[in-house]
Amino acid sequence: MEFTLTNITETIGVFGFVFYMLSYFLLLTGKIHGTHNCYILMNFIAASCVLISLIHNFNLASALIQVFWIVISVIGLIRYNFLLKGEPKSELRADTA
Repeated sequence: MEFTLTNITETIGVFGFVFYMLSYFLLLTGKIHGTHNCYILMNFIAASCVLISLIHNFNLASALIQVFWIVISVIGLIRYNFLLKGEPKSELRADTA
């Protein structure tokens, strides 16, 4: 297998897909919760990987979705780790203001 930039970015994109599917599967099976760092980080990594994969096959709509997902993940990490630090994690919900 030849290691070209295209092959590398496509492989990174596949890893992003795996992270999206794994995080969603773990969420639905109750292994992780939407307010846990693991879930938020997995989505951040997934979006970053898919965004990198768009270098060679750029799609504006897909790029916007990934950037939006990255921003949401960063906001979630800040919110749950710094702004709501005093609240017990068991009581945190995704719809908490």
